[in-house]
Amino acid sequence: MELRRKRAELSVALRKQARDEQLLKRRAMSPETETPVETEKVMTPEEILEELKSQDLTRKTNAARAARRMLSREQKPPISIMVNAGVIKPLVEALDHDECSDLQFEAAWALTNIASGTRQHTMAVVDGGAVPKLISLLGQGGVVGEQCAWALGNIAGDGPETRDMILNAGIMQALVPLLNAQTPTSQLRIAVWTYSNLCRNKNPLVQFDLVAPALPYISDLLEISDQDVLADSCWALSYLTDGPNERIEGVQTTRHLLPRLVSLLEHPAPAVATPALRALGNMLTGSDIQTDRCLDADCLKPISRLLSASPALSKEAAWACSNVFAGTAPQIQRAIDSGVLEPIARVLVHHDIKCQKEAAWAITNLCLGGTPEQLDAMLSCDILSPYCALLQARDHRAIIVVLDGLTHLLQAAAKYDQVRGMCIKLEEIGALDQIENLQQHENEQIYKKSIHILDSYFMEEEDASTQPAHDHEQYQFRTNDAAIHF
Repeated sequence: MELRRKRAELSVALRKQARDEQLLKRRAMSPETETPVETEKVMTPEEILEELKSQDLTRKTNAARAARRMLSREQKPPISIMVNAGVIKPLVEALDHDECSDLQFEAAWALTNIASGTRQHTMAVVDGGAVPKLISLLGQGGVVGEQCAWALGNIAGDGPETRDMILNAGIMQALVPLLNAQTPTSQLRIAVWTYSNLCRNKNPLVQFDLVAPALPYISDLLEISDQDVLADSCWALSYLTDGPNERIEGVQTTRHLLPRLVSLLEHPAPAVATPALRALGNMLTGSDIQTDRCLDADCLKPISRLLSASPALSKEAAWACSNVFAGTAPQIQRAIDSGVLEPIARVLVHHDIKCQKEAAWAITNLCLGGTPEQLDAMLSCDILSPYCALLQARDHRAIIVVLDGLTHLLQAAAKYDQVRGMCIKLEEIGALDQIENLQQHENEQIYKKSIHILDSYFMEEEDASTQPAHDHEQYQFRTNDAAIHF
C-alpha cells in the first residue's frame, strides 16, 4: 500500500474541478456589443479574407478587427468557418507589421480566439507559423505583448505537445520578465496564467529545467494582493510539485516560497486556498526531509482549520493529513499535537464519502505507523465508531482502506496484549457485525480481508472469557470496563 499518495486516481475528479476553476483556454471577449455601429458594414468571412490580403494597412486592420469581433461572439463563435475560409495565414502575416501596432493587436486577438477552440483549431494556428511571431511580440510587451501571451497560453493549454513546442521555441526568455509585481496587472494576470499552462499536464511532465527559472518570480508574486495572480501562481506550483521528489525539491527550496505558500492556506478566497493546499499537499508526499520542511513552516495549523471548511477544501486537507500520518513517528506526533484528530473525526461523521475516504486514509496510516501512545490518542478522540461506519459505504475503496486500518490496529493490539479489549470494543460499536456481513461482499479484496480479520482475531476470543459466567440465578457477561491502552 502506497502511504504517501501522489495525485493519480484520487485526483481525477479534482482535476476536472480544477479545469472549471482555472480554465485551460480562455476566449477574449470584445468590449463592444455584438451589433456593429450603423456606419460599419458587416463582413462575411470571404470578404474578411479578401481585405486581409489588401496592401492598405487601414483595410487590413479593419478586416482583422472584423475577424476578431466575429470570433468574439459569446454564443457559437464561427471558428471553424473562419479557419476553413483561410484567415489564419493572413492573420499570422499581419503580426509582422511592426509599423502598425493596431493591426498586430487585432490579428493576435483573432488568433487567440481561434486557438481557444478545439485541438484542430489550435493546431491550425500552430501549423500556420504563429508561435515564433507571437513569442517575438510577447517580448516587446505592451498591449500587443499581452494579447500574444494570451494566445500562447491557449496554445500551451492544448496539451503536452504544444506546451513543449512553445517552451522549446524560447517563450520563457520573453515571459519571465513579465512575471513581476511591476508589470501592469492585466498583463501580469495573463502572463501568470500562461506560465501555469506551461507547467500543466503529466503525460509527459514538463521538462522542469525549462520552467524553473521563473520560480523566484512566482515566489515574489505570492505576496501580492491580486486574487487571480495568486490563484494561477499556486496552480502552477501544484502542477510542478505533482511528480518526483526532485521537482518538489526544486520548488520547495526556492527562496521564501514555502512560508509564503503556507500563508496562503488562510486566504479567504477558496480560489486561492485550494491550489495552495494542493501544492502543499503534494510537497507532503515527498521525502521525510521535504515533509519536515512543510511542518517547520507551520502548515499543520491552517490545514487543521481547513478540515472544517467546504467539502472541496476539507477533502484536500484530509489528504494532506494522510500524508503526514504516513511519515515518521515524530511527524505523526506533530500532527496529533496540532489538533487534527478531532476535526478528522468530524469529517468522518458529517462530510460526504469523498471527504470521509480521505479522512479514513489518514486514520489507516496512523494505525500502521503510530506508536502506542499515538494510537491511544486516536482512540480517545472517538474516531473508531465513525471510521468503522464506512464499512457500510458503497465505495469499495473506502471499505478496503478501513479494513486495512483495522488489520493494522488489531496487529498492534496483539503486540501489546490488547486483542480482547479491542475485539470487544469493535463489537460494541457494531463493527464486528459489519465485518461479518462483508464476508459475502462481491468484491474479492473486501471479503478476503474481512475473513482474515475474523479468523485471525475474533475466533480465538470465543473462549471462556467471553462466555456468560453462572452466578446463582442469572448469567453475567464480562464487559470492557477498562479502557484500551496500547
